[in-house]
Amino acid sequence: MGFYRKKSAFTLAEVLITLGIIGVVAALTMPAVIANYQKQETVSKLKKFYSVMQQALTRAELEYGNIEDWDFGKNDETILFFNKYLRPYLQVAKTYNVGEAPDNIEYKCINGRNCNSYGDLAHNPRFVLSDGTMILATDLAYDKTGVHPMMNIIIDTNGFKAPNRYGRDVFAFSIQKDKKFVPAGVGYTSALDGAQAELDRDWIISGNERGCSTGKDGFWCAALIMIDGWEIKDDYPWK
Repeated sequence: MGFYRKKSAFTLAEVLITLGIIGVVAALTMPAVIANYQKQETVSKLKKFYSVMQQALTRAELEYGNIEDWDFGKNDETILFFNKYLRPYLQVAKTYNVGEAPDNIEYKCINGRNCNSYGDLAHNPRFVLSDGTMILATDLAYDKTGVHPMMNIIIDTNGFKAPNRYGRDVFAFSIQKDKKFVPAGVGYTSALDGAQAELDRDWIISGNERGCSTGKDGFWCAALIMIDGWEIKDDYPWK
């Protein structure tokens, strides 16, 4: 006569407990997984834009000569500069002329304050590239000495979508005669009195109010990501 052992099934209580544990673990880990994915996506888009701009400027130099010899003009000639030196070499999918873009979007700094004043967004056309990256503003400016010209460029890596915050999806760069294309905070900047800032991590984080850290504006966060080898590290002010 053979013997067999009856297999015991999970009770309803055991199943519910197991599901509860799985739910708790998922609730604890999913935010980190999502944040990590978002960081990787942000870095990928930022790195691609940097590469696209480098290529565009290289092509423009073939036609117009070295950037050092370009006519940066004055602030009211920004669009002329963009249309001449940049637009022909970028894949612009859509243009929002002044007054055509949604006017109810508020761009925030890392510290939470309204940062719409950077780039004078209300008075700048916007250009959406083929991958969805949007050039929010282009602005011809000088450092505080009035000697060193540059074009500031502010982008949003996912267009009008949230969070519209510096350091998350909004980043700043500049075209400079001696530096070519660099993240904001490097080279001559409109925030400095003629001094040249280099890729110094401590300076980019806390050099002045535009630094990339909690409590500051985050205008220089693209530089921090670049310094860190195109990576968002643990001390990055991801909010």
